[in-house]
Amino acid sequence: MIKVFHCADIHLDSPFAMLSPREAAKRRTELRAAFTSALMLAQKAKMDIFLISGDLFDSEYVTRDTREMLLREFAKTPEMRIFIAPGNHDPITAGSFYETAEFPKNVHVFKGERECVHIPELNADIYGFGFTSKNYLSSPVAGWQIQNKDRINILVCHGDNTSASSVTGPVTKKDIAESGFDYIALGHIHKASGLQCENGVYYSYPGCIEGRSFDELGYKGAMYGVIEKGNVNMQAVRLSKSRYEIATVDISDAADKSRAIEIIRNEIRQFTDDTALRLILTGETETPMLISPNEIGSGCEYPFFIEITDKTYLKPNLTQLEQSNTLKGVFCRKMAELIAQAPPDTEEYRVLTLALKYGISALEDRNVIDYGGND
Repeated sequence: MIKVFHCADIHLDSPFAMLSPREAAKRRTELRAAFTSALMLAQKAKMDIFLISGDLFDSEYVTRDTREMLLREFAKTPEMRIFIAPGNHDPITAGSFYETAEFPKNVHVFKGERECVHIPELNADIYGFGFTSKNYLSSPVAGWQIQNKDRINILVCHGDNTSASSVTGPVTKKDIAESGFDYIALGHIHKASGLQCENGVYYSYPGCIEGRSFDELGYKGAMYGVIEKGNVNMQAVRLSKSRYEIATVDISDAADKSRAIEIIRNEIRQFTDDTALRLILTGETETPMLISPNEIGSGCEYPFFIEITDKTYLKPNLTQLEQSNTLKGVFCRKMAELIAQAPPDTEEYRVLTLALKYGISALEDRNVIDYGGND
């Protein structure tokens, strides 16, 4: 029986390009903290093996601070064996960190060739290989020969199970089922799979350790547990300091902006300052409302970042406006004619109603520039 900690897709030094420079620096610090927390947790739980299934870094370039941090943290756990299988974001290339760094003795980096590391004291063999470029067209799981079936056999690798034609190590369930391993520690898919099994072969994607954008929702973490012949018990553990979430709020019942903000605040109450939130506004309103993120609120009770996507439709009472001879009245009459000709529930109708909303807001000297939407 061996105690195993499995993580992947850490993406250290990720740029977090969608955030401000200050917020991006904070998120990079949190990313490092999440990884060091993983090592500390594994050490405290007296894990025998710590597996990193690719994309430890976001690119081949690694900052000096990150290099020093990693080597320092790895050296703190000499009793825990650490295995790294580089992926498509951090392949082993000439001059890369994996080639130039002097790793502690407890760290093994799988290079371009398929390898097997024997650990007699644990009755275990750890198999793996690392990407040497961004692409790998063969299955990283198929074609292995188990050297000793009586041992606990673990494969650690980066691979993609979403497409048989993937250029980043295509993996199929058939490959897994026929491999003969006791556990396959996979990386590349950023959404955690939980513990899976095919024909007695257990495997999992732990997911990324920290979400970095709105296609990586929720809290993130790793897998840890116990592996023995014929039995694998691995479970998820949360490590992320922050999360990305998407919330849709219908503001049809709002008579004015203040009421709309009240509705929004009530609906997003569960998301506090550990959350980057994409807020999608829907519904039909009778008055134009351009709501900016800073109007919703800031501080510990609100998300640290809010992005607004406005999908509301404007259904104003234009009677008085259309009868007016002002510039706003002329604009409303022209827009009403165009909207009446557009089929409902079409992109044309949506764009015209948005144009009407923005136009009225601009003519009423409302601030459109600070609006945080994507349309």
